[in-house]
Amino acid sequence: MRAWLEIDLGVIGQNVDVIKSYIGKTGIIAVVKSDAYGHGIEQTAKLLEKKGVLAFAVISLEEAVRVRRVSNIPVLIMGYLDDQEIEQAIACGFVLSLFDKDLAHLYEAAAHKLGRTAMVHLKVETGLNRLGLQADEAEFILMNQGKFPHLRIESVYSHLSTSSVREDNLGQLARFQKLLAKFHAAGEKLPLHMANSHALGNFQEGFFSATRLGLALYGVDEVIPGLQPSLECKAVIIQRKTVKKGEGISYNKLFRAPKNMEVGVIGIGYGEGLSQALTGKANVLVNGKKTPILGQICMNLSVIDLTGIQGERGTVVTVVGKQDDETISVIDLAKAAGIRHHEILCRFGLALPRTYINDPFAVTDQTVRNILLEPVEAVVGAST
Repeated sequence: MRAWLEIDLGVIGQNVDVIKSYIGKTGIIAVVKSDAYGHGIEQTAKLLEKKGVLAFAVISLEEAVRVRRVSNIPVLIMGYLDDQEIEQAIACGFVLSLFDKDLAHLYEAAAHKLGRTAMVHLKVETGLNRLGLQADEAEFILMNQGKFPHLRIESVYSHLSTSSVREDNLGQLARFQKLLAKFHAAGEKLPLHMANSHALGNFQEGFFSATRLGLALYGVDEVIPGLQPSLECKAVIIQRKTVKKGEGISYNKLFRAPKNMEVGVIGIGYGEGLSQALTGKANVLVNGKKTPILGQICMNLSVIDLTGIQGERGTVVTVVGKQDDETISVIDLAKAAGIRHHEILCRFGLALPRTYINDPFAVTDQTVRNILLEPVEAVVGAST
């Protein structure tokens, strides 16, 4: 391989232990959408179930099915479902997010047609102004459950807009609590979830029944002490060459050699998730030394400075991760590119093959390939 991701499942397991010791009796809803933030849904879900998470959260039916292939604990689908997918999701026993008042009627009709009960979490708008019921809509649904006999409301939740800022979290909590007070006055008490990864360190008031965690599980950001990154991105040197003083490097000659230089061409570019926004801003690690990417990042290749550094064809280069005492993090790349670290992870995850370290299930590449090739309809059909 010329570029790949290394995922340490042992580190994810350790991160879960750190989080559990911090949040106490509060449960964990593990967010594994977007292929578990690039870490791989199947292997990650198997590991997280073993570590005792309460449930999984995904964005689509396809992701929910992939989780169900390896785990039997609840799966919350937080995103859009068309009419056919609604029926399939209910038939499979997935939990649906109810974030629009019209969905209550769609879910009720689909469940009635199937002779099933649709399990739902009410998503309440408190300040993100994205998906979510307004307070009066959520109140109507909860206070008129007799109108929706085929719906079982299992939880109420909301989504923080600026979770690293405690004051904003408290403002959203106040809106959430106004609605909850009405429920409690009517004798309604349901499990709740609101806090996410970046709220772990500043918003214990929002832990409720569960925390809904993504980045913290993968240790991308040390939001509480002890979390470690579980992902590294690596590539190999394809060619080493000499570039003379004054010559341009890569497209458009954005970099010109200020002296005679030794450079290496590595097998990763924006087609593999290394954003072109990092042109002139990113480094890699070669034999424990940090060295810059030179010139414009290409689709599948980049050029690095090897002047004074050992490295030949086949030498492994670390794009994200640690070599000796040097580290380049996903956050480093995100800051340099001016994009969110979530995006860096997802880009790598979509483009690069993965290898797993400390995998207690020893899932082979061929097994993963077979799982991904199995049609979604086959799993859905088996569950109906």
